[in-house]
Amino acid sequence: MDWLLLLKCMAITVSGGIFIYWVPSLILDALYYKQRQHEPELWKVQPDRWAPKRLVKEERRLGTLNMVTVSMVSGVLYYHVKTGGFSMLYFDVAQYGWVYTILSTVVFFIVGDFSLYWAHRWMHRKGLYKFVHRFHHRYRTPSAFTAIASHPFETLTFQAITLAPIFLVPLHPGGVIAVLLYQHSVSLIDHSGIRFGMVLPWQGPAAFHDDHHTYFHVNFAQTIHWWDHLFGTWRSEELSYGEESFVEDQSEHSHASRLSYAAGPIKARSLARLEKKRKRRSQPESQSTPVVSLETSS
Repeated sequence: MDWLLLLKCMAITVSGGIFIYWVPSLILDALYYKQRQHEPELWKVQPDRWAPKRLVKEERRLGTLNMVTVSMVSGVLYYHVKTGGFSMLYFDVAQYGWVYTILSTVVFFIVGDFSLYWAHRWMHRKGLYKFVHRFHHRYRTPSAFTAIASHPFETLTFQAITLAPIFLVPLHPGGVIAVLLYQHSVSLIDHSGIRFGMVLPWQGPAAFHDDHHTYFHVNFAQTIHWWDHLFGTWRSEELSYGEESFVEDQSEHSHASRLSYAAGPIKARSLARLEKKRKRRSQPESQSTPVVSLETSS
């Protein structure tokens, strides 16, 4: 084994991983959470709630740990392929042609996203949620740093599901990398807590996944939010949700109407939350806490 080459491969993947995790997250944090902290009603999905400083620090540490871990695994795979190890990756587009290269990349994305939807739902089974996925749901007011702040077992499981096809079907590494970068970008946006809208028709707005952190067992899709439409896990205003209200216990899901995630309704719900909090704060103590006498006349 060429240990120096292995270290170089890992250095490339780890430095790249840290860059794509920290740089976009810091930019979003600076532009919104720092510069616009005084006007959350104009941009924040949950303008009435802010993450405690303890959790902010924790998610950054955990996210960094996970990024370093999966990047090291990617570095080993990079070394494996670079030294002639088995995979189905091909590097010359002419070997299969442009049509196959493009179509296989699209299929890789769709099948992978479908698999991640079900893996995510699997993580919400009672046992796995309690011991694994609940780590990620401690962050109920997510930021971009929350994207990979999860249990390492979960992070490695998702990575294994995503990369397994490179050993099963011919894929061009350019297409694989493009899909991975796109999925990572969507994850940062989805967790940002900022009212970003739909960029592509299959991609839900940030509020869609933000609701997943607020209501727990709904809106599982990673990138293609149509999966929640198809399998009855799209959030509904008709149903009540909670951390102990698991999908397998909600038989009425398929009959409930789906919540709208158009820009207007998202903004209206955000402002309603803020207004409700302001009213509670302005309510006089004498009204909010009535005095009840326990004395009786003799």
